[in-house]
Amino acid sequence: MDTKAKKRIRRIRLVECFSTFIICFLIFQAKDFVVALMTPADSYQIRYEEPFGVNNGQKIYSLYRNDDYFMFDADVNEFMLLDADGNTDIKYCVIMHEARDLVYSVILGVMLLIVCNIAHSVIDGVSPFTRKNTGRIRLIGALQFCLAVVPGLVVFLMKFFRFEYSNLGFGMDNIYMFIIGFAIMTIAQVFDYGVKLQEDVDSIA
Repeated sequence: MDTKAKKRIRRIRLVECFSTFIICFLIFQAKDFVVALMTPADSYQIRYEEPFGVNNGQKIYSLYRNDDYFMFDADVNEFMLLDADGNTDIKYCVIMHEARDLVYSVILGVMLLIVCNIAHSVIDGVSPFTRKNTGRIRLIGALQFCLAVVPGLVVFLMKFFRFEYSNLGFGMDNIYMFIIGFAIMTIAQVFDYGVKLQEDVDSIA
């Protein structure tokens, strides 16, 4: 087997391994969401305590599940929301937290799988300037916009239907994501121009 063929096989395996890693990560993220759904509500507890190894009197809120650490330095504004009767539901807050992470991970995972498809399409030395790749880059840009909005929207809706207080939580991170989305869309336009040039070259050849 010549060197070129070996390099091609290595590149294919690298892309396939990365794709498999992404899929496994999404499966584990989905598992965490299912576990949160199946865990009894009385298994969760918020404790105000000193962090492990700290003896200066400083205390933080820690979230436990079945008496095991679930989250270090838990945000009480996220896990101690009150309903109309003044009661909290830590399990629901955990489900809300896991739902946001799952949506975020799914969108990001799909984006990375599309990147793998683009990488796979140029393994044989074929020009990357194709209609399919242009469409893929546009899809990545659209997903980037979704990444900026959808996870926060999921949390907002879950808060709205269960608790008295709900906010969209739109901040600078979301603005940065929108800017990245516009940058990706710009790259898609550049690719579209490259496709037209490639088609002109192919027609001459």
